[in-house]
Amino acid sequence: MNCLTGDAHDLRIVLLGVSGAGKSSMGNAILGREAFKESRTRESEIQKERVEDRNISIINTPGFFNAQLTDEELQKQMMKSQDLSDPGPHVFLLIINLKNFEEDERNIVNEIEEIFGAQALKFTMVLFIGRERMSNQEWNDFTLSEKFQGLVSTFREQYHEINSKDEIDQTHIKKLLKKIDEFIEQNDGQHFNKKSTKEKKKQEEEKKYTKKEQEQERPQQVLRETFQMNSAMEEEAKHAVFEPENVRQRKKTTDEEANLQRKEFIR
Repeated sequence: MNCLTGDAHDLRIVLLGVSGAGKSSMGNAILGREAFKESRTRESEIQKERVEDRNISIINTPGFFNAQLTDEELQKQMMKSQDLSDPGPHVFLLIINLKNFEEDERNIVNEIEEIFGAQALKFTMVLFIGRERMSNQEWNDFTLSEKFQGLVSTFREQYHEINSKDEIDQTHIKKLLKKIDEFIEQNDGQHFNKKSTKEKKKQEEEKKYTKKEQEQERPQQVLRETFQMNSAMEEEAKHAVFEPENVRQRKKTTDEEANLQRKEFIR
């Protein structure tokens, strides 16, 4: 991880979430304009704006489990999000829509780890959207639920709740940005290093290549070992056939005498 460089007010956010969670609308709410098209996102895209006296860059990504993209295409777009956030995002904002949370059993944590690596969890904050749909009692009960606790504990209890897009005002955005600032402070002002993701992929490719080489080399190695074994057996047989009987007897006697001497020495 690298410490912040350049303008200390710069903020880089990568939006993550399942397809249809509301990433685009949340990005628009933060930037204060219709920066992203609120439809099924197929490509990672960056939009920038001056908000609350700071430069904010938001990188929107296709949703996890996107039926319109193959796993390879999704992987490519997630890697693109890292290039767009160069030198790396200060926070991955994981968008969870409260409307669908109870229905969605898919493991988002595994997806983040698989694509960005386990270190990305340290830089991920959960943002629950749709807080206005719950009463205070319902929200308190929800935060005590096993599913809620299981999710946020993965991200060191780093989460924030906000209203749906039609119920958001500037006060809500200020609170969110303040929460993100506190989150970055807890990470000592560091940002996620996108190089770690590329290194992980490189190591995986090298591992696959090495394994493939070993599999290709194995039959040749077996042939070499078989040839060496056969050669040794043939050489031994040759000596056994052509070696004079008196020579073999002398070797046998010498070996027996040597064994007797070893036994006497041990006594």
